[in-house]
Amino acid sequence: MKNKFYSSQLFPFAISLCIFTTAAVFGWFKLRYGFNFIDEGWQMTEAWRITTGDDFFRDRLIGSGLRAGTLINAFIFKLHPDITLLGFRELQFFLTIISLLLLSFSLYKINKIFWYLPAIFSIFAFTGLDAMGLMSTLNYFTYPHLFLTLHLAFFILGLQQQSVLLKRILYLTAGICLWLISFCLLHMSLVIFSAALLYFIIKKIKLESLDFSLKDLGFVMAPVILLWATFLGFYGNYFIKNIFLDIQSALSTTTHQAGSILSINWDVLKRVIIILPFTILFLWSTKISKTVSLIGVLLIMAVTMFAVIDTSLFGLIVPYYHGWYNGWAGRPLWFAALLTLSYLLLLCHFIFKIVRREPWTNLELFSLVLFIPSIIAAVSGTAFSALGMLVVLNASIPSIASMACAILSMETMRKRTYLTQLSILVLFLAPFYYTTAWSDWKFTFFDVAPEQANVEIETGFGRGIKTNEIYKNLYEWISATSQAYSNNDDYIISYVSTPMVHMIARRRPALSLSNIAFNELPDDYFDKLMEFMKSRKRKPQMAYVFEAMPVLVPVSLENPARIWQEKQFSFPSDDPISRYVLANMTMIESFPISNGLSVRCFLDHATASRVLENHGYETQGKP
Repeated sequence: MKNKFYSSQLFPFAISLCIFTTAAVFGWFKLRYGFNFIDEGWQMTEAWRITTGDDFFRDRLIGSGLRAGTLINAFIFKLHPDITLLGFRELQFFLTIISLLLLSFSLYKINKIFWYLPAIFSIFAFTGLDAMGLMSTLNYFTYPHLFLTLHLAFFILGLQQQSVLLKRILYLTAGICLWLISFCLLHMSLVIFSAALLYFIIKKIKLESLDFSLKDLGFVMAPVILLWATFLGFYGNYFIKNIFLDIQSALSTTTHQAGSILSINWDVLKRVIIILPFTILFLWSTKISKTVSLIGVLLIMAVTMFAVIDTSLFGLIVPYYHGWYNGWAGRPLWFAALLTLSYLLLLCHFIFKIVRREPWTNLELFSLVLFIPSIIAAVSGTAFSALGMLVVLNASIPSIASMACAILSMETMRKRTYLTQLSILVLFLAPFYYTTAWSDWKFTFFDVAPEQANVEIETGFGRGIKTNEIYKNLYEWISATSQAYSNNDDYIISYVSTPMVHMIARRRPALSLSNIAFNELPDDYFDKLMEFMKSRKRKPQMAYVFEAMPVLVPVSLENPARIWQEKQFSFPSDDPISRYVLANMTMIESFPISNGLSVRCFLDHATASRVLENHGYETQGKP
C-alpha cells in the first residue's frame, strides 16, 4: 500500500494543482489593479480607431508594418464594441489558461506523466502571458507568446498522432499559429523556420523516435505561405511601405538604436554567472541518496537564491533600472537570466548527446522540440526590442516546459518518487517564481501600489479598474469635457504620451500617431504629422495638453511611495503641434494633477466662443 502511494501521481498532482489554482485566483484578482495612460492606452487606441473609420495602413504613418497584431485587437473591438480595459485583461487571462491546458495535454501525451505540469506553469497563471509584469492586456508582446505556446501544443500533438487525417489537421493548425507569430510581430518571423530546423536535425542525427517527414513539414509550412501570400495580395504595397517607415523611424530614435542590437547586456550576463553555480549545485545535489537530506540541502539553496535575488546579491550588484522605472525590472531580469542560462545549458546538453551519439529519452526529445522555437523567439525578440533581455520572458512558457522535461529526464530524477521530484522542481523554481510574481503585483505600470488603490472607475472603457483618486477624477474630467464639447465623429489631439485619453473620450486621434512623445521621435516627424492631419482634413475639435505623462513613478517597489513625473516640456512650446493648438484653439478648462502640473483642455475657436457665450458648462478652470 505504501509503495502504491509513492508510485501514484495523484497526490503530487493534487499539490501541484493547488499551487496552480492559488496562483490563478490571485492572478485573476490582480487584473483589476492599475490604470495606465501611456503604453496600454496606445495598444488599445491603435486597435479601436480602426473600428471607427480609420484605415490600419493609410491613416498611420508608423506602427503598422512591424506590429500588425493590432488588427486582431481591432477584430475583438468589432465583435464586442463595448469591451472594457478590464475585459481585455480578462480575455488575456482566459487565453493564457487555455494555452497552458493545451500545452499540458500535449506534454501529458508523451508518456502519460502529468503531476508536474500545473506546478511548472503556475507562474503564468498569475502573470498571464506577460511575465515581465508590464501589461496584462493582449498586445504585440503577449500575442507571440500565446501563439508560440499554441503552435507547440498542436505540433507536439501532431508528432504523437497515429491518424493521418488528425495529424495533418494538427500540423495545419500549428502552421496557422506560426504565421500568427510573425504577423503579430514581424521580426519574430524567424520562428517560422523552427519546424524546418527540427526536420533537418531529425534527419541529420537520425532521431527515428520523432516521426516528422518532409510531407509533414509541408503541412506545417503551407498555412504560413498561403496566409502571407493572401495578406500581401490585399495589402502588399501599403504593408511594405509601412515596414520601411517603421524601420526608418526605429533607427532614428534614441530608444531603438541599431548599435544596441549588437551589444552585450552585462546586467543579464552578471546574473547568469551568479545563477550558474546555483543551478549546477542544485542538479548535482539530486545525487544525494537520502530524501530528507536532499530536501534539506535544496531548501537551504533555494532560500539563499531567494536572498540573492531579493537583495541583488546582498547589495553587490546595482539593481537594474530600465529608464525611469526605478528597479521594476530587477526581479523579472533574474527570471530572464535563468531562462538564458537554460538555453545555454540545454544547447550544450543536446550537442553533447549528438556528438556522443547517446540514446535520447522521450522527455529529452520533446525538450528539444520545445527548445528550438523557444530560443529562436527569445533571440529574435531580444535583438529588436528596447526592453532587451527582458523580452526573453515572452517565450518563457515553452522554455520552462523544455527545462522541466530536461530535468525530469535526468537519471538521478527518474529514480525518485513523484513527490520527491515535485519537491525538487518547486524548490528550484520557487525563488524565481515568487520574486517575479511579487514584482508583477507591486508594479502597476505607473499607478499607486495595489494596497493604495482605494477607488474604482465606474463608467466607460476603464470600468472596474481600481486606481488612485487623482487618476479617477482625471478620467471623469476627460470623459465629461469630451462629451460636453465634441461629438462621436470628432477628432482630438492629446499629448504628451497620453493615448489612453482617446479611449476615455471615445474620440479618434487627429494625428496619425496617438502616442506623441517629443523625446522619442525626430523633430521633422512632427511636421509630417501636421501635414498628414491637414491633408486628410482631420481637423481637431479638442486638444488635451499634458506637460508631462500622468504617471506615478515608484521610488522603489519595496516602498509604496510614488512621485509624479517631472515636466517633459513647458507649454507654450515651439513644436509644430503646440503652435497649431495656440493658433487655432482656445483654452476652455484645466485640471490640476499636482503642484505645478496640470492638464489644459482646448477647443477650436468657433466652438470655444459659443461655449464662453452660453456658459452652458460648469468649468473647473478658467481660460
